[in-house]
Amino acid sequence: MSITAVVRNYITFTGDQDSELIYNSGSLADSPAMSELANLTTGNNTITVPVVDDFVVHGVVILPPSGNTVQPTVKGIAADTGFAISESQASVIQFGTDVPVSFVLNVSADIDGLRLVWF
Repeated sequence: MSITAVVRNYITFTGDQDSELIYNSGSLADSPAMSELANLTTGNNTITVPVVDDFVVHGVVILPPSGNTVQPTVKGIAADTGFAISESQASVIQFGTDVPVSFVLNVSADIDGLRLVWF
């Protein structure tokens, strides 16, 4: 059985400029369509990209739990500077052709119940 994912990003501007931008990933065949909860501890947390036979992990949605105030930093490896993502909104990261084995989420305090949606 096959699962195809499509990621759509909608950006709507209102006010002095009213416009809408829609970006589409196209069909991402053989998506694992998996979701998991992660508990992050203060410091670097290595997130292992799942390996699922006959499926391809195209990316991940990082969704902080409701009411979270701790801003995660995404890093390739623990020694990287990385970049901060939203502490309260979903962040979508779409991988390139070479899917990483893992990445690091660094946090300044524990986060319980961070959702990872693998597509």
